[in-house]
Amino acid sequence: MSNIKSEILKLIDENRSPWVKAAFYSNPRVSSILEKLIDLWEANNRVGIPLDYATKEELEELYNIALSYAYMSDEEARSHLWSISRKSEGSFLSFIRRLLKR
Repeated sequence: MSNIKSEILKLIDENRSPWVKAAFYSNPRVSSILEKLIDLWEANNRVGIPLDYATKEELEELYNIALSYAYMSDEEARSHLWSISRKSEGSFLSFIRRLLKR
């Protein structure tokens, strides 16, 4: 399972494009999964990273979504981000605020 976690991190967090990252993390399904994982991570005194608390199915879903975003051009990712943002206002910002909250 750690292999799939490292692949997700490589595809998204190490991606050169901030637009790809923003579009991925704004995806409603990604946000939903990560919200649950952050709850678990916080309940465990922030030990490790949120992905450490994912089930195999959640990791596979995140990986498949990451694959669909990782190779987008900046223009595609930006367009996708704006489309998602219009549908679910504020979810990405609330997710970022929560991550940064101490």
